[in-house]
Amino acid sequence: MKKIMFALFLMITCSALLFQASAQDPVEDKIELSREGGTTRITDINSMMSISSIDPVMVEAFRSRNVVTISVENYRGGAWIEITGEGGARHSYFEVYDMGFEVIHLSGLRAGKYNIRITLDSGVYSGTFKKGKYGNR
Repeated sequence: MKKIMFALFLMITCSALLFQASAQDPVEDKIELSREGGTTRITDINSMMSISSIDPVMVEAFRSRNVVTISVENYRGGAWIEITGEGGARHSYFEVYDMGFEVIHLSGLRAGKYNIRITLDSGVYSGTFKKGKYGNR
């Protein structure tokens, strides 16, 4: 009886570990972005007065399999995203209200090196990433 219980416990433990490993998200690669220019001033819509930005705008981009995820914080306005490279291009636009999030699918783009450019009213952020065959590295 002890052998059966031990074997059952071992099988359940191994199954749980395998399920946990398969359920995890694929590895995300952070895309290093550099700021190209713009201002650090924003406009207050209610008073139409120009005021200094208290919190800096934070823009981050991650690549995971066949998607690029962009997050923008401490910003209000439109965000235009351009992804161009050897295997094609993708374009997207989304509105940000203090915090915004956008996912761009890369399926259909061939493997290769790509440039990403995120344009906000307060500046332009750009970086590069690689897409492997079928979204792999």
